[in-house]
Order: sequence, then structure tokens, then C-alpha cells
Amino acid sequence: MKRNFEKKPISYSIALMHKPLFIIWFLFLLLPSCINEEICEDVSTVPVRIGFYFDDQDADQPILLAFDSLKVQGLGNDSIIYDYRYNVSRIELPLNSNDQSSTFLFYYPGPPEIAHLLVDTVQFFYEVNPTLISMECGFVSFFELIEVKHSSFFIDSIAIEDKLIINNFEEHIKIFPLVDIDDL
Repeated sequence: MKRNFEKKPISYSIALMHKPLFIIWFLFLLLPSCINEEICEDVSTVPVRIGFYFDDQDADQPILLAFDSLKVQGLGNDSIIYDYRYNVSRIELPLNSNDQSSTFLFYYPGPPEIAHLLVDTVQFFYEVNPTLISMECGFVSFFELIEVKHSSFFIDSIAIEDKLIINNFEEHIKIFPLVDIDDL
């Protein structure tokens, strides 16, 4: 019986060629799922972005203001979003995706005996738009602003600049506080 040794090395070399192809194919299937997981963000809602402005009649654009100190708290919960933060000109507030409105209290600094009186209430009314980002990332709540109501202790007016609160970094709301022109 004569053995043919030339066939084994040939079949062995073909098997070695298929092994790298299998590994590449396996990585090709596995890699996209890993990449998508890295892109996912940990946010389930997009915040409303607010800026504080002074509307100067002599200027083309409103002037960005900065508060010496500002505290912002959600109404109906104990969460303090900003705790007398200094030099505040822009803030981000989380809207409740389980409701069609969210209310926030804006506290201004003052003497301790009347500090609880220096408060404005701002209420946002909106539609919630759950949006599928991907199968791996799930849903994110986007919003469409309908109306913004406010008290007028320190807030003169509010302008909605962008009704769609989506995953961009645009400012949605401009708040115009009551400002004495001599204080500027």
C-alpha cells in the first residue's frame, strides 16, 4: 500500500486558508454591534436649553445676561437642578417624558427672611415624541413645545426660539428678566 503524502499538505493548506476567512467573517458580524453600543448615550430625554437675555432697543441682538446666583428646582419633586450657581447665563432643564408639562421654580438670592418669596414659576407644555435611535440604543424622548407660562416676579417675558427639542445643542428658550437699565 502506497501512501500519497502530497495530498495531505495540500488539504491542510486549504484548511488554513479557510480559518482566517472564518475569523474575518466572525469579526465582521460582531464588530458592528460593538460599535453601535459605543455610540449610545445614557440619556433618555433631551433637556430644554434656556438663555437669559436683556432686550436692548439700541442693539441688533439681545444681550446675554449672567445671574450672580440662581437656584432652580423641579416642582413636585425634591430635586434641585441648580443650587445657587454663580455666573449663570444658560441652563438646561429636564422635561418629564411621562407627562405633557413640567414646572420649575426659579429662586433668586435675597435676605434670608424673604428669600422664600423671591421665586418665579415657569411651566412648559409640550408633546412627547419617543424616537427610536436604534435597536441597541433604544428610545429617546424628544419634545415639541406648545406653550410656556411664567409668573412675573423677576421674569418680564419668555420667547420660544425653537419648538423642537431634539438631540442638538440649540437654545430653545430666551428668558428676559425685569432689568433696570441703570444696573447694566
